[in-house]
Amino acid sequence: MSNLRRRAAWITVPAAAALLLTACSNDAESATPSSSATSTSVVAEQGDQLESNKTVVTDFYELAFNGRQVQQAADRYLGDVYIQHNPTAADGAAGFVSGIGGYVEATPGLHAEITRVFAEGDLVALQSHTTSAPGDRGQAVFDIFRVDNGKIVEHWDAIQDVPETSANPNTMFDGPTSSPSKSSEVLERNTANALTFLQLAFNEGKAAEAADQLVGPTYTQHNPSFADGKDAFVTALAGIEPVTGDKATKFPRTVAEGDFVFVQTFASSGEETAGSGSMDIFRFDENGKIVEHWDAVQDYPSTTASGNTVWDDGR
Repeated sequence: MSNLRRRAAWITVPAAAALLLTACSNDAESATPSSSATSTSVVAEQGDQLESNKTVVTDFYELAFNGRQVQQAADRYLGDVYIQHNPTAADGAAGFVSGIGGYVEATPGLHAEITRVFAEGDLVALQSHTTSAPGDRGQAVFDIFRVDNGKIVEHWDAIQDVPETSANPNTMFDGPTSSPSKSSEVLERNTANALTFLQLAFNEGKAAEAADQLVGPTYTQHNPSFADGKDAFVTALAGIEPVTGDKATKFPRTVAEGDFVFVQTFASSGEETAGSGSMDIFRFDENGKIVEHWDAVQDYPSTTASGNTVWDDGR
């Protein structure tokens, strides 16, 4: 599986929900709360909802995979409608139980260690290290879940085996796992920068320009095919040609939280729904420069058990 796959010539950038904190003049005798206070309350409420969604997803994951109670996890956390984009599982709770339950039952040493979790809007993005037995190198598993009214209603993922060797000294999982919250303006800037970086480097064949504009003075790499540093990235991608048309990679969804932006990608091979996709995490510094990167890359088949593509939106 090549990690130097081609990416899109067009970008869909989901706009972050910007909250404008405008302060109104207040009469000292008025009992009406200021708009600033109201906005602060809204921000707090949104933050509580994001944390609630993260708890739903992580509790579901722990119960199904580490608790080995797949049916109970489905009953407790999946919605009446559950749209599945993993190519091996059918839609619905029954599809999850039959598809994933069989795997869990057949893998008594299965353990999933959640390493990073981010939330934005109704999406929760998860990175985990899944092993089947002690000492197993395991797999890097990246998931996106859509949560509605406390229930998981849709799922996408990308899975990559952890290789025996790496071009860099880092694992696919180590490094910072969280950061202080950031304003909506910073989240929007970082999301736009992540997508511009991908556009320039992979879609337009301008890796050097992408690195010069958007990578910080240090660049820690967790993709095992790349060495650390921007120079290694530019050298590895030298000669990549621009891609346009039907084979252009889609960037269906992003999740931004703190210093991190999680990006889903998919590039068609031209054979029905087959292609190569990834889920990437970029970490940004205070200047909006990329300083660290993790990902999982997967080749996808031309047919899926659910009939959904691995990247579309079932809403």
